[in-house]
Amino acid sequence: MMRRTGRRRLAAGGVVAMVVLALAGCVPSRQEPGQATAAVADALAEAGSAGETARIAVGLLDDGRITGPVADTVLLDQLRVLDDAESALTTLVPPDAASSGQRTTGLKAVGDVSDVVVTAREWVAARSGGDLDDAATVPADADELLAELGSATVAVDAALAEAGGP
Repeated sequence: MMRRTGRRRLAAGGVVAMVVLALAGCVPSRQEPGQATAAVADALAEAGSAGETARIAVGLLDDGRITGPVADTVLLDQLRVLDDAESALTTLVPPDAASSGQRTTGLKAVGDVSDVVVTAREWVAARSGGDLDDAATVPADADELLAELGSATVAVDAALAEAGGP
């Protein structure tokens, strides 16, 4: 009998130790203000690049230089880049009000670019024969879509400048 009790205590002690160790890793990361600003700038630089790449893909499709499936693949890849940028911003724990504001501005800018890239995928689908011509979100032509992508990219650039990026 005594042996079982000792094993149970040992097992219980091991479980408690594992829980304590696991919880010790749940402390939010603490960054210095400059590090947080740099993280925001990095995420925004990626988002800006994704917006520009989406503009290139739409322009090439409109000029007949790539096919719809190629353009859609490019746009889908850019949505993944934007998702990574948004994830970097949402998981950032800002150490001060300035970096918190930069993060908030960055999140809005990244979200706006993401929305336009989603719309671009719908435009590509409609142009490739999809039945989306009556959808209210599908731009009538590439010029309208390129203007939306341009505006969204300018917003990312402004947020990047606010965060001290190039």
